[in-house]
Amino acid sequence: MKTQTSKRGFTLMELMVYIAILGIVVLIAGQAFTDSTRFRIRTQNMLKATQVAENIGTLFKSDVAQMGAKSSKERNTSANTDSFYVDAIHDVFIDPDNLDSAKRDSSSYVITHDNGGTGLDSLTLLRMRYKETGEFLSVEKVAWYVNGTTLKRSCQTIKGTALADECPKDSPFEVEMAENIQKFVVTPATPSVVSDMAQILPSTTSTIQAFRLVPRYGEENLSFVTTIPAEGGESVSLNGFATNYDYENNEPLLDQKNANQVFVAESNGNIGNWKDLCIKVTLVPNVEYEISFAMPISEDAGRMFCPGRDHMAVGFRYANDGTRPAEIDDFLFYPPTIAGAAEGNRSMRFTVKDSIKDVCLGFTFASYSPIAASGKMTLKNVSLKKNESAIYEFDDLENINVLDKKNVKAMRLVLVVNQRGETGVDSLVVPVPSNGPRD
Repeated sequence: MKTQTSKRGFTLMELMVYIAILGIVVLIAGQAFTDSTRFRIRTQNMLKATQVAENIGTLFKSDVAQMGAKSSKERNTSANTDSFYVDAIHDVFIDPDNLDSAKRDSSSYVITHDNGGTGLDSLTLLRMRYKETGEFLSVEKVAWYVNGTTLKRSCQTIKGTALADECPKDSPFEVEMAENIQKFVVTPATPSVVSDMAQILPSTTSTIQAFRLVPRYGEENLSFVTTIPAEGGESVSLNGFATNYDYENNEPLLDQKNANQVFVAESNGNIGNWKDLCIKVTLVPNVEYEISFAMPISEDAGRMFCPGRDHMAVGFRYANDGTRPAEIDDFLFYPPTIAGAAEGNRSMRFTVKDSIKDVCLGFTFASYSPIAASGKMTLKNVSLKKNESAIYEFDDLENINVLDKKNVKAMRLVLVVNQRGETGVDSLVVPVPSNGPRD
């Protein structure tokens, strides 16, 4: 017996419901895809805008950090000495010879501020360019400015040898850095006068320059060293250094650590331990300090100092136990070997991350050469100063007088770039230590 199978298709109503459900699914999936695509494109634009802003900031910093550089160390192949090229110093100032003394500009920059509410400034600066070996090449005028909404950079050589493809002499070489610039604001830091650096040692009174060097000895291989005058003065000499040399076998004793150490104290004849006599200071963060001293050339065995083997350093030690703070290393230096070289002036600048309390400034000497230890070393004008110009403050409303521009030691840039509706922002502070005639 045959069985008859019943067959039937979709009804019109079922087909319409199916199509409606399919349409809803497609609509939801399509919207999700569209949103995902839009989010991806927006993210890409945001990343691109941020990258453009950061790249511009890096190039801007490279230019501005070199602003006002005035000298270069030149190699002298005919003699075993180096010299400093300073003939282009005058060309790095904006207007140092203005007949009107109130308008003499000894800075190395000009800022044209936005007066129309567009947030678009321009900066022109003067700087030196150096060869790969460090010698002077040229003085360049570099400008950053916005034309419409396009940020541009131009460069023109005003003295020396020009790089024709980067910074020609005849006319500025202009490069488009980025389009759709919404903000380009350059603000100089509130002027600080370098000559007004707050002196800490040998006294907080800047007119007091006399100091004393108190020996530390009898501990950790430290030997006594003679200081003349013992009570101190504006110049103190040291002799009778410890040695690490085997005169019998004529070789340095590299496994020995005999050394001498002296600490800065007030100039007086008080008797006592270095821990009691040394001037104790507290180093605080966010401040730039400078150690400076002069070391006149000594026409004796001291000139036999051997860099890399013999040791001279200045640094800090805790007054309670004589250990070095882990936060700051000693600064190495060597005696002058050329007569008349500014009396061997030395300066070291540094900052600390955290406060370092009750430390004393000291000098350490260790000799591994056969003759250097029998020489004499003289230190003068020893000081520790707090450089106020390193604490940068910015006042957007600051109208800096022409005469005060030379005391500006930092620039701040705020940059906003638009890339297809998304913005990239970069804000950076660039120190300009060479701006001004005092550097």
